Amino acid sequence: MSAASLLPADPALPQLAQALDERCMAGVFNEATRAHGLQVKACHLDRVKYRPHRNCTLSYQLKLSQDGGPVFEQRVAARLCSGGESERRHVQALRNPMCASPAGPMLARLPALDMLTWWWPNDAKLQAPQVLVDAQRMRTQVLPAVLAALHRGANELLGHEVDVVQYVPESRLTARVSLQWRADGEPRHTVLFAKASLEPDGQSVHATLRELGHSPAALAGVLRTPRALLWQPEFGLHWQTELPGSPLGERSPEDIARLAPALGAQLAALHGSPLGSGVPVQVDAMHARLLEVSRVLTLALPQHERALKQLAGRLMLGLHWLQGVAPVTLHGDLHPRNILVDAADDDALSLIDLDGAQRGPAVMEFGAWIAEGMYRALLDGAPAHRDAPSWRAMLHGYVSEGGAALFEPALAWSAAWHLMVDRIWRSVVNLKPGRLANVPQLIALADLLADAPDLDLRP
Repeated sequence: MSAASLLPADPALPQLAQALDERCMAGVFNEATRAHGLQVKACHLDRVKYRPHRNCTLSYQLKLSQDGGPVFEQRVAARLCSGGESERRHVQALRNPMCASPAGPMLARLPALDMLTWWWPNDAKLQAPQVLVDAQRMRTQVLPAVLAALHRGANELLGHEVDVVQYVPESRLTARVSLQWRADGEPRHTVLFAKASLEPDGQSVHATLRELGHSPAALAGVLRTPRALLWQPEFGLHWQTELPGSPLGERSPEDIARLAPALGAQLAALHGSPLGSGVPVQVDAMHARLLEVSRVLTLALPQHERALKQLAGRLMLGLHWLQGVAPVTLHGDLHPRNILVDAADDDALSLIDLDGAQRGPAVMEFGAWIAEGMYRALLDGAPAHRDAPSWRAMLHGYVSEGGAALFEPALAWSAAWHLMVDRIWRSVVNLKPGRLANVPQLIALADLLADAPDLDLRP
């Protein structure tokens, strides 16, 4: 069976399979860059956000060369449209300020695909990319304020390097910025992270991180999160400090199990920290979210309509688990890559990427963690409960350090909730190779958990 045959049948986007075919798009981009004397050596599809029967946002990374010269990289953000919509968007996009890309093009419409492309550092909604690649602007307008936030005395910028570590077109950007500078006559080297996002907006993220950094748990050294350094509204940039360590997800399963109680303790510290900023989790909003997820998934996967609607109905009934539950401060995007382990400090743990932090029921955080673990286990061809010992050790560490004990049927329901609204949802909207084939298995697993008495996964 071909990869194209596994894609949703979408009459509004008949060109979807072509846009997802890296070899095909290499040829398309080769034609677009030919006038600039360039040749596409490779094309990698980095990200996809598919909106069934509407459009699709994509991000490509190209390797280009000129006349057999050195190979360089070029990011291209694209929006796949329907019904000729790219023409209207093209006219509208031309009104925005743009700058030349490494390859030359700034904005290009590909009529045969009904596609509009923005060539890095140009983006349809974010201004931060253009700021970060402009070395002179960084030296004269951006970084002086950053250095002033780092050091109150006299300082001098000696050099800087910018490395983009995450870019989601029209949504968010994270860059690692290495600074060489001098303070009080002494040379220094500092690494910071510059972030830009639309939702949540950078100012809200900065306020949240700043508030957590001043919490009693953080001041006591118990809660470890990046320090909010500076918010620059004129550039849409939120600056925060780098923390030492490597992602927990890079550790062995044995290491992850060993560190699980400490992670539970770190979550207890976070959950117990006050947070006045951000929008709290509301049951009404969750109800609306589930309806939207069910609608979109059914649109994309009509062959699973009955199973999806049945699962959504059971999850809707389980919302009663959240009624009257005292809210805590949730990480909002807890997974092994957002936890750092500092081997130089007795494997101390830190929490990073708290952009989605908000107040809500603790059971939703643990349910998301369990669902993510189940999903990864199935991808590895292992039983869904592979990581159960780690979950239970983590819960034990959480309760031991002051976290409230969680009712296991509520945890099972929460895991089912996140399997549908996160894992099944992303399998569809991100269209990663092989993920759609796992959807029936994920639906069955969520159905098993939705009103299960515990997490033991008995059929």
